[in-house]
Amino acid sequence: MIPLPKVLIVDDEADYLAIAAHIAAKAGCAVITAAAALKGVELAESDPPSLILLDVGLPDISGFEAARRMRRIPALARTPIIFFTVRSELDMVSEGLKLGAAGYVLKPFDPDDLSRRIKAAVFPA
Repeated sequence: MIPLPKVLIVDDEADYLAIAAHIAAKAGCAVITAAAALKGVELAESDPPSLILLDVGLPDISGFEAARRMRRIPALARTPIIFFTVRSELDMVSEGLKLGAAGYVLKPFDPDDLSRRIKAAVFPA
């Protein structure tokens, strides 16, 4: 049996975390969640996911800093990261893209759009 692709979702807002987890599960993925960036880095390092959905505004360190730390881990250097944020300023988007983001999703997000992005990242054509 082929294992399901793993998606790590890191968001401190419980509602967004639950919705994104539901969408990822419906898309055919196993889901791992964390409510803080440092916990997300720890989980990603110990059990590398196929995709990371990462909130930018987290209480301990920013999602951007978490992504920098993840990129220094060889097993995560090329793992797709999709950032979540409520902010759409160009410098925020640019920072995410510099970190090799596979996407940038504004909150509140469209469930169908998020599902398509997840599927494109973990089931590439």
